[in-house]
Order: sequence, then C-alpha cells, then structure tokens
Amino acid sequence: MASGAIVVTGSAGLIGFGVASRLAREGRAVIGTDRIQPREDGGFSSLDAELTDVHRLHGICSGDVAAIVHCGAVSGPMLGRDNPRAVIETNIAGTANLLEIARQRGVRLVFCSSTSAYGDTAAGLDPVPESAALAASDIYGATKASGDILTRAYAAQTGLDAVVLRFSWVYGPRRRTTCVLREMIGDAQAGRATALAFGRGFTRQYVHVDDVVGAVIAALDAGEIGAQKAFNVTGGVRLDFAEIAETVRRVLPEARIALGAGADPEDQSHGRFDIAAAARVLGWEPQVAFEDGVRGYARWLADNPV
Repeated sequence: MASGAIVVTGSAGLIGFGVASRLAREGRAVIGTDRIQPREDGGFSSLDAELTDVHRLHGICSGDVAAIVHCGAVSGPMLGRDNPRAVIETNIAGTANLLEIARQRGVRLVFCSSTSAYGDTAAGLDPVPESAALAASDIYGATKASGDILTRAYAAQTGLDAVVLRFSWVYGPRRRTTCVLREMIGDAQAGRATALAFGRGFTRQYVHVDDVVGAVIAALDAGEIGAQKAFNVTGGVRLDFAEIAETVRRVLPEARIALGAGADPEDQSHGRFDIAAAARVLGWEPQVAFEDGVRGYARWLADNPV
C-alpha cells in the first residue's frame, strides 16, 4: 500500500471505530470522519463530516491519502425507518461520493457491505457464494446492495482498486444498537427474563467485531485482488436461536430465555454463507469462537450498560 493516511468513514461507529483504533495502535496514520465524535479516545483524529457533503469529503481527502475504508452509513434496518429518503441519500449518494474521490486519488477503497444485500437467499443454496443474486427486501439492504454494485461497477469501468466486504450480524463490545443477543445478555444481567415471539427453527450467522476489523485490515493490505471483488465475512457458524440462547445461558447461568417459533421479522432467511474466498484471496478467517465472543460482550455490557 502507498504511504499516507488511511481515511475511515463512520469512525464513531462500531466497525469504523474498531478499524481506525486498530490502525492507530499499529502506528499507521489514520483520519477518521463521522457526523459525530467517538465516545472513546481511539488514538486517532476524527473530523466531522456528512457523507452527503462532497466538498467536505474532498477536503478531508485532499492530503496524502493511502486508502479509504468506507464504514459510514445509516447502519441496520432498525434505523431510519421514519425517514427512508435520508437512508438512501446517506448510504447511496455518500458511497458514490467516496468512490469518486478514490477514483480521482487513485487509492484503494474498501466498502463495508452487508449480507442484508442478499435478501432471502434461495432455498437449498448451501453454501451461499458471493455470486448469488443481491435481492434485498428492505431499504437498508437495498442501499447496501446499491453501494456494493456501484463499487464493483467502478472497479470494472474505471479500474478503481476496490474491495467489497459483506458482513453478517456483527456483535461484540461497543455494539449499542438494537440486537437480540445484546437483549438476551442485558436482560440476564438485569435479572429480567427474555421473551421473544420468534426464534425456534430460525438461524443467524453472527460475526465478532474483532473478526470484522481483521477482515477490513486484510482487505486493505492484500496485494492484487483479482477478478472477485466481493467477499462474505461471517463467524463461520450458522446457529439457530435455541443454540444462541443456550450459549448465553452457559455464559450467564441466570439467563431466562423463552423463544417463540419462526423467523425474526427484522431479519432475512439466509443459507450458510461461503467464506472460503476471503480465506483464499485475503488470507482472512474468523478467529473468535461464538461462546468466547459472547463472554467478552457480556463483560463489556456489564461495564457499559446500554
């Protein structure tokens, strides 16, 4: 990678902060940017900017820039429900702004996409490769699919050096937004029971934030990417909610969790995602076992109640 600073958008958020702070710990130059300042000191400078403010973004990237990691977004289908147009403008127009800056600067851009871009995957497709159709079923997923496709189109048409990472459900320290796993842990720590109207027979593929950060760093530092530009990034296991609840009970024996039947209305039905390409091309594999990750998240939540 060329010398210079790595610009990380969304640097106050779960993934962006994790990436920027790890880069800073490694002694690499980092410029964070977000619409708000991080709650913690990550050891990097953070500049206020809206992703829709193209002139501000150009100003931030006007110096010696080595790469752009685009984590910034209205993140998750639970956010921005009352203003979908703002989600679209931030996530799609904001991504277009960063892609054009990366093209003009001639630097690699790593785009943080989501498995929500797939929508419901085809029945019987196992594992689900990156070549599966993107058929998002909610506005958030549609914006991630749009950014995903735009990034790969920029690479194909303009020669932009770009990588797309499709993250599944990210959990772990600093996740404060709505999350069933966080709810189970928080309820147990507060002495409350957790009652979900769904879950039995439904699966989810969690990935620890540290593994996501590792995937981003691997994408930044990889050599020639080749023809495949998009990579699934999951924790490598597909667990039904009964298994998830049992893991929480092993970590927190006081947990009382009751599950209903069927799918989470806030999620899609996904087959097992294939993560072999990330291992082959980027040299990345998940390192955090789910139970270990839950235990660490529980410790963080005990010290940082949401």
